[in-house]
Amino acid sequence: MVLTSSEVQTGVQASNPPLAFRMAVIAFLNQNIAVACIWGSFSVLLGAVELRLGVGRELSTLAVPIVNLATAVFAPITGALAAKYSLRLIMLSGSLLSLLGFLVLAFTASYPLYLLAYGLLLGPGMAAGAILPATLVTRWYGVGRGRVLGIVCAPVVIAIVPLVSTWVLLAHGLPSAYGVLAALATVSVIANLFIVDRPPSSDQASTADNRQGAGTVSMARDTGMAQLLRSPLLWVLTLGYISSITGSILITANMVPMARSWGFSATLAATLLAIQSFAGIGGTVLFGWVADRLGGKRALAILLIDAALLWLLLLLHPPFAPTAVIVGLIGVHGAGAIPVLGVALSEVFGRDSFSRAYGLVNLINLPFAVLSVPAAAVIFAHTGSYARVVLCQAAFLAVGCLLVLSVRTGRGSTQPG
Repeated sequence: MVLTSSEVQTGVQASNPPLAFRMAVIAFLNQNIAVACIWGSFSVLLGAVELRLGVGRELSTLAVPIVNLATAVFAPITGALAAKYSLRLIMLSGSLLSLLGFLVLAFTASYPLYLLAYGLLLGPGMAAGAILPATLVTRWYGVGRGRVLGIVCAPVVIAIVPLVSTWVLLAHGLPSAYGVLAALATVSVIANLFIVDRPPSSDQASTADNRQGAGTVSMARDTGMAQLLRSPLLWVLTLGYISSITGSILITANMVPMARSWGFSATLAATLLAIQSFAGIGGTVLFGWVADRLGGKRALAILLIDAALLWLLLLLHPPFAPTAVIVGLIGVHGAGAIPVLGVALSEVFGRDSFSRAYGLVNLINLPFAVLSVPAAAVIFAHTGSYARVVLCQAAFLAVGCLLVLSVRTGRGSTQPG
């Protein structure tokens, strides 16, 4: 297990409530299982799904935009509900929806039910799994929050699910493979029964956050959706974060053809993709630690300028070994953006409004997530090279960094600098 009590609570015991470690473990399970069950199994099971449903690749893969759209739409709804009602109940409902979704996929041979399972069950379940674990950590951790967010977001389970899904599919068939995913979702259901919504001293903790100047005092109270959308701070932090996440999407979707265009073999290209994915596990912990030390805004600015320079280095087309280092570091920075954003949002908007703000970020990210990959394909089709894609991504990161640096989030400040 990546998460240990001593790691999470070192130097924190005097400040974080006794049940904080339990909440971190539950958040880790929810975050990892929600992401891994969908994205760690989808491509592995796709061929068997098409045979069972009698559809082609263009129809079977429609589940991807549908689940992405549902996740983005339900993210702010989930965040708003979590700010008003029981976090335990909402996380439990989300994990139950995911469980039901995989059970439907295990037993149905109907294409419409296949799409409905992704859109109405797994999408809302993913929204709860993506938004609420960070909310749970933010409520329970006042010290070391970034490091714990990094551990919670570390993509550990997704490294295992493809192998397990492949073995079960080959040995026992598609229904059993979905049954294993349903069993993993059941782990989240059971874990969520032990959630405690807030620490006993949550009000005092929020007040302490304000007194420390960790967030903007005028925004730290319970803030509504409309007020959040009017905040330039939300948009600046969101665009900075999106510039990093877009880079992760682009390099994950295009790594193999991009590496092939640089003269690497298919095996070396796949190796680069694996390096980028595994490096992300360390990136969440590293940048969570950096955010604890420097604050979310500064950590995000450092992450973005570093990533911009790394992307520019790809234009040099170095040999495989230096390319592997660069790609690995890009993976570190891309995954690190998740805990850094969590720290930044909690600093600026406070614990009470965190879930709403985090949900809105995921909704705003939707068009970038949907359009970035086809846009890169169009650029490649017109130029025959990924050089302009790399340049555009580096420029996006640099602009994101400048936007983040343009705002002041210190004591009492709420406006761009």
